[in-house]
Amino acid sequence: MADSCCAAHAAPPASTGSRRRRLWELGSHAHCPVVGVCVPLERMRVLARKLLVLQGDEDDYTLHCSLVTAAARRNAVAEALQKDLEQRFALELRSAGQAKCRDSLMAWWRGRAAQGEIAGALWATLTHARCDEWLEMRVLGQVHMLQHQVGAAQRVDMVRHRELVTEHQALARDYAEVQQRVTAWSQERAREQQALEKERMQQRATLIALQTQLAQAREQLQHWQAARPDLPEREQLRERLAEQVERNHQLQRELNRLASRPAAEQSAPVPLVVEEVVAVPVKLVHRVVLCVGGRGGSVPQYRQAVEGCGAQFLHHDGGAEHKPALLEPQLAAADLVICQTGCISHDAYWRVKDHCKRHGKRCVFVETPSRSAFERALAQAASDAAGAAAGQSL
Repeated sequence: MADSCCAAHAAPPASTGSRRRRLWELGSHAHCPVVGVCVPLERMRVLARKLLVLQGDEDDYTLHCSLVTAAARRNAVAEALQKDLEQRFALELRSAGQAKCRDSLMAWWRGRAAQGEIAGALWATLTHARCDEWLEMRVLGQVHMLQHQVGAAQRVDMVRHRELVTEHQALARDYAEVQQRVTAWSQERAREQQALEKERMQQRATLIALQTQLAQAREQLQHWQAARPDLPEREQLRERLAEQVERNHQLQRELNRLASRPAAEQSAPVPLVVEEVVAVPVKLVHRVVLCVGGRGGSVPQYRQAVEGCGAQFLHHDGGAEHKPALLEPQLAAADLVICQTGCISHDAYWRVKDHCKRHGKRCVFVETPSRSAFERALAQAASDAAGAAAGQSL
């Protein structure tokens, strides 16, 4: 069966009239290319299972040869093939029917072959009424050469296909690695985003809680201010009372110290503090005294004490409300600095200490923020300035 697939037989008789030839009317040398080119493999398998008696182990070549052999004469297989080809290539048959002579049919065939539409054009040309032996041999020869070219192209394509498959596998591996890295990076960014979002929510909750506490504190402050309108005066009185108590304690300690001295020492004249205080205004005239720190309610008392000595008063709260940067020009303008260390920030303290050390400026540090302590510091600074002036005159 297989040996007779492409065997040459006698040429068919020349067609006459306008009747198209049937599959079994073609020469046996045309059945092999018609079945091989015009019938796809899937359709060939379907027709073989439906029309042929098979054993189940036939390959595609055996099925092809069986259909070629059956197409040589009119039978159920040949008629089924004829019907299938007529239905699938109806448009090509209608287009080829417009050719009225062999030359026009040949031109139509070449045009379709150049477009790559071989299957339908082959069936329409071979079964055309104007297809004679010369045209049939020409068409079959071209189909034979096209099959050789297709086979060679397929071999090249197979080599190229294997190369592309290898390249595709390598690219797929690289892509999978990149995809894994991108996935890991995305997951890491997502975790970081979740952590940042969680931290942001915690900070927002903390801020809301602090704002709530601040609002409650302000409401409570307003409530107490409304309930105690005399609170500032009471606070000033409390401060003055504390200063007086401290002053009394100091005087009591001084009395105790004097009482414990021997009689000979007690008979010695004790210099009065009043004399030192009286000398202070003379020594501080036209001087600038800077007070750093202290209680806000005691600032007017500090001012009164300084201006009572004839000096000019400057004040900086040590960073509570005044900016630390404003302290530098005040330090530069001051002749005397009184620093109350218990009521200033660390930044203000070091600024005062560094400036006075660098410029050799007199600075008195007071630990207790009271008026009496301030006045004693003022008197001590005036006394030191008077002593320094006396030493220079000598």
